[in-house]
Amino acid sequence: MALPNAILFPQAVLPLHIFEPRYRRMLTDALETHRMFSVALMREEPVPGHPDPHPCDIGCAGIISASFQMPDGTSNVLLQGLRRVRYTEFLPSMPYPIAAIEPLDTTHAPDAETGKLAAKIGRLATLRAAAGKAIPKPLLQALAALGDAEMLADLVSFTLLNSLREKQQLLEMLDLRLRLRKLLQCLEHQIKQLKVQKQLKPTKTDHGFGVN
Repeated sequence: MALPNAILFPQAVLPLHIFEPRYRRMLTDALETHRMFSVALMREEPVPGHPDPHPCDIGCAGIISASFQMPDGTSNVLLQGLRRVRYTEFLPSMPYPIAAIEPLDTTHAPDAETGKLAAKIGRLATLRAAAGKAIPKPLLQALAALGDAEMLADLVSFTLLNSLREKQQLLEMLDLRLRLRKLLQCLEHQIKQLKVQKQLKPTKTDHGFGVN
């Protein structure tokens, strides 16, 4: 599925509402076979009346962990991310996009530096949530306690970042050390932005100043 507003990461669970006829067909085929399909972010926003934009070169393959069909034929699906993939070729003449893929492995094995970076990310994840990203407390505690640096990076990116383009950049980073550094920068930037927004938020004594 090429989507304008969603990215899947390994280990993350993405809820999807399947309503387009082509993707309903795709879901049926997946459920009858391997229960897998991939999700990719579109390069640009779709424009009505024009062909869909091409997907980004790298997405994530996932497995259907739950699927509930509604009376109108649409379905609600939970897709759990498995692995980064690169799309190498799109096959023609199918009702939905089918691509040849190359599975992608993370490079740079965990070491002392990645451990320190992961620890900082765990602390910043707590600050990020406190600064305005409402997530369930048990989930936040689970993220902060993760000992796997790669899993932590992917789940924090999926859960706490707002920018789809930043998420896509992180999805495409195969070097774990660089991915952790980039994620730290993203979290620090978002926390600063949220603090500024809170400082600029009008109070009862502002008499409507700045409120449009």
